[in-house]
Amino acid sequence: MSRAQASILILLALVLALFWLTPEVPLLGFAAVLLALALRAGGEPLARKTGLPDWAAVLVVTVLVVVAIGLAGWAAAGPLTRQAQELGQQLPRSLETLRGKLADTGWGDWLLHQVDPSRIFGGGGAENAAAAAASAASTTLGGLGNAVLVVLLALYLAVQPEGYLRGLRHLFSPDLDGQVRDTLAEAGHTLRGWLMGQAFAMVVAGTLTWIGLMLLGVPLSGLLATIVALLNFIPVIGPLIGAVPAMLLALTQSATMPLWVLGLIVLVQTVEGNFLTPMVQSRTADLPPALLLVAQVLTGALFGLLGVALAAPLSALGLVLARRAYVEGWLGWPPKPMA
Repeated sequence: MSRAQASILILLALVLALFWLTPEVPLLGFAAVLLALALRAGGEPLARKTGLPDWAAVLVVTVLVVVAIGLAGWAAAGPLTRQAQELGQQLPRSLETLRGKLADTGWGDWLLHQVDPSRIFGGGGAENAAAAAASAASTTLGGLGNAVLVVLLALYLAVQPEGYLRGLRHLFSPDLDGQVRDTLAEAGHTLRGWLMGQAFAMVVAGTLTWIGLMLLGVPLSGLLATIVALLNFIPVIGPLIGAVPAMLLALTQSATMPLWVLGLIVLVQTVEGNFLTPMVQSRTADLPPALLLVAQVLTGALFGLLGVALAAPLSALGLVLARRAYVEGWLGWPPKPMA
């Protein structure tokens, strides 16, 4: 075995061991890389136009993003808070309405007897409620800590990426340095393309869903569209999850309105996923839907919700590495030109 092959196998074994022992750590690190790429994507054009150093441009972009998010949150806090409170009041009534409609049918009554209604429709007593509240608080605090860690890592990576990339290249044999450098460049290009496409998809899906829900007369259309837009970060599965509260609220309008809402979500996702987003992503991160769905199921089973959320960019990165290291490097197929 050559030194180059040994260096690849050793690193692969270390990565697999890390995923096996502490799967959350590499996933959070990958999330930080994605955020760092997004900050660099905004900072590099600013540096070219103003002559600022790259690190200064990244910091300026970071400050602008934080200010923009703060202003948007301040402007939307009132309406969204009121809508969130109203959603919390209306969802239990919608669930109770759904339970009543199911109980009126033979198959629905059978379904209700197969599950524990207290878990779905809010029963369980004070002890279960207290346990659920404690679990939610613990999850929230852990999520906030992870978010702060990801942001700090992303800032370090975005401000001075060269040192980290150089250190990563030095983990491979010198004979592979050129190939590793090209692979890292293509991986960054691919992930940037995916991020651009997903940001575009989130804006388009949220806007179209908001307009459609308003036309259908569904209450709280702004909040429901925001939920759909945020969950659109997770392709395929995310928008379907986001459609659930909208369909439940639509049930209070009429028995057929949830079907109209579902049709709206499917139509928006069809237009966005098949026509608009591919034009933005072009050839940089065009993931086959079947492969993406399998990756989401696999990462969800292995790593939970965080794995599902990062399944798409992980798949995009995995395709680049598999093609560079195995298809072209091992099997000898001719290299594919970078888009």
